[in-house]
Amino acid sequence: MIPAPRGALIGVGLALGLGILAAGCGGPLSSPDTGVGCSVTVQIPTFQSSLMGSVQATYHGGTHLLTRNESTLQLACGQKATLSASATSPVQHPFTGWTVAGHRVTSNTVTVVADGLITAEPSFYVKPTASPSPSAAPSTAPSAAPSPTPTPANSSVALDQWLKYDLATKTATLKLEAGYQGVNNTLSFDGEADGKLVVTVPVGWTVVVNFSNVDKINHSAAVVTPTGTTPVFPGASIPNPTVGIPPGAHATFSFVAGQTGNYRIACLVIGHEALGMWATFDVTASGLPTIHL
Repeated sequence: MIPAPRGALIGVGLALGLGILAAGCGGPLSSPDTGVGCSVTVQIPTFQSSLMGSVQATYHGGTHLLTRNESTLQLACGQKATLSASATSPVQHPFTGWTVAGHRVTSNTVTVVADGLITAEPSFYVKPTASPSPSAAPSTAPSAAPSPTPTPANSSVALDQWLKYDLATKTATLKLEAGYQGVNNTLSFDGEADGKLVVTVPVGWTVVVNFSNVDKINHSAAVVTPTGTTPVFPGASIPNPTVGIPPGAHATFSFVAGQTGNYRIACLVIGHEALGMWATFDVTASGLPTIHL
């Protein structure tokens, strides 16, 4: 192992002699004081539409194999996750290091403490492509750079690629893809089935669901009780949920989570929910939106 240079990582130290250990904040998940929760999102790069590797993540006393382009680990602030990367093609694309919260580490294994919204990405070698020979080009005057547009104080938080929320408007926006990566024979949402995708929102918040069907058969989405087929909130479904939308189609629906409880987002096309095409959707009395995959 090549040790990290002394002083190269500010506020980051070696953990167990293997990787980096970021300072923990010690607060609860989705701390209401800051409006920003804690999580570790692992992003695995792709090459020619294929993942360049996989990551073994150890946290909460268990070990999980991450084989998706992006996976978010549900961690309370201050909790640790140990990540170990493996290359899909060690000869052609060997592992070269980790980038965690902007810090570069060459160790194969890193231990990260959730301190806000942390992103960890393993890197793999890609042979550079040959650059074309330079050719003379007509001289053109440089175009004027666009003037920066001032933006208001940011109240929006993206927990991962699937869920973001705006604290000022109390709106949670969920990206929901049916058939993503073919999980559970395509009967899944965002690559999870049988309730393993868990979304929570506080009571009274507005929820916007951007639903896409990336499968080859019809699918739908509706917020229902575990035993019901009627949307539990007005507007909490795509139109005609027992028919669904065709492959490649998109639908957006929104509703107010008006009552605390344990619900599910289900595909109501005949037989799909029974085969595992549903996600857990909980409405809590307080807190902030969270997502767990």
